[in-house]
Amino acid sequence: MENRYFSRLGEPSCWSCGFHYGIKYDIKKPSSASWDKILNGWDRIPLQRCHIVPRSLGGADEPSNLFLMCRECHDLQPNTALPDIFFKWVRAQTWGRRESSKIEEALRSFDVRPEQHEELTQLVESPDFKTWLDGKLGLHRPQSNYASVSCRLTPATMIGLAVHYLKSKRGYQNCVETREK
Repeated sequence: MENRYFSRLGEPSCWSCGFHYGIKYDIKKPSSASWDKILNGWDRIPLQRCHIVPRSLGGADEPSNLFLMCRECHDLQPNTALPDIFFKWVRAQTWGRRESSKIEEALRSFDVRPEQHEELTQLVESPDFKTWLDGKLGLHRPQSNYASVSCRLTPATMIGLAVHYLKSKRGYQNCVETREK
C-alpha cells in the first residue's frame, strides 16, 4: 500500500490531508505503550476507514485497500477502481490549504478587499473586539457530518462579526465594497 505519510502511532491524523485532532487522542508514550493501547487510541479518533478501491467497484476489505481519513476527505475522495487516481488525489490534499480556501471564501462573502486583511487580523486580536464578542458567537455543529471536527468556530462567523464591528462601532464607511448587482 502506498502511503505518503510516515504516521506516528501515538498521533492519529488523517492520512490524506494531515488534519490532526489535537492531543485529546494522542498516546503520551507510544514507544512504551502496548499494542492494545495504541489500537484503542486509533479506534477512538473520529477517522474513517476508507477503501482505496471502493467495495462497489470490487475493492476488498483488506488492510492493503484501507486508508484512514477524516470525514471531509472521505466525502471528497475519487470513487474509482484505479488506485493511481486515488493516490494522486491524496498527495494533493492539505488541511491547511483547504482551511485557507474557506477563509478566502468568507472574506469574499463579506466583500473584504485584500488591503483590508491586515486591519481585520489586528482587530480580531484586539482586547476591545474580544470583549465586544461576548454573547455574539457560538460554535457551529456541522449538519452534513462532513467536517473533521464535531463543532467549530467558522471563518464566516469571525469575519462577519469583524466587518460588522468595524461598520457599527467605528463608523468605518469603507470597510466593505458595495456589491453591484
